[in-house]
Amino acid sequence: MSKIKQMFELQKQLNNNTNGVQWTDGITKDGRYISWLRCIYMEATEAIDSFNWKHWKDIKKEHDLDNFKVELVDIWHFIMSEAIHLGDTQFAHNYENIKPEREVNPELVIEILEKLVAIASSANVNKSQNALYEITGLFFKALTTMSMDVSELYKRYLVKNQLNIFRQKHGYKKGTYIKLWGVEEDNVVAFRIMEKHSDLMPEQLYKELEKEYTLHNFLLNK
Repeated sequence: MSKIKQMFELQKQLNNNTNGVQWTDGITKDGRYISWLRCIYMEATEAIDSFNWKHWKDIKKEHDLDNFKVELVDIWHFIMSEAIHLGDTQFAHNYENIKPEREVNPELVIEILEKLVAIASSANVNKSQNALYEITGLFFKALTTMSMDVSELYKRYLVKNQLNIFRQKHGYKKGTYIKLWGVEEDNVVAFRIMEKHSDLMPEQLYKELEKEYTLHNFLLNK
C-alpha cells in the first residue's frame, strides 16, 4: 500500500473517531459545521509565522523550520479531510514520488503558502470545489521546497496522527488535556520520540506518548 493511501485511511479513521461518521457531510456528531478549507488557510498562515519575515522585529532571529514542518503536516491533515469530504482522493497519489529540493528556500515557501491561503480562503467564501487540486499542488510544492519528500511527510504524519488520537482520549475536547509537558509542548515531545525511535510502529509510538504524559503528570502533582 502506498504511503499516501495509508495516510488517507488513517485520517478517515481519526475523523470518524473525533467527529462521528457523518463528518463527510460537513457536520460533526455535536452538530458543529466543518470548514476544512478554513482549517487549511488558518494553518497555512500559522506556518508562515514560523519564518522570521517581519522586517521590524527580531531581525536576527532564525527561522523555526522544525515548527514549520509541524504546521505543514497539520495542513496535510485538512487537505486529506477535504478530499475525503468531496469523495475524491485519487488525484493525491500523483505526488507519491515527488523529489525534494536540495536546499530549503524560505522566501519561496512563504510565497507558495501565500498563494495557498488566497486560493483556500476564496474557495471557502465562493464554495468552490475545484480549488482543492490547486491547493494540493501548492502544498507539495511547499513540501519539496522545504527539502521534504513523501517518506518524511509520512513519518511526521504518523507522529501527529497518534498524538491527535492521544489528545482526544485524554480530554482535548473537554479542555482537560495538558498540552504543555513540563517546559515543552506535546508536539515537541512527540517528534523527539520519532527522532530517537525512527522505526516505531504507530501503536508503539502511542505507548511512548503514554509514558511521557504519565511522567509529566506525576512530576506536576509531586
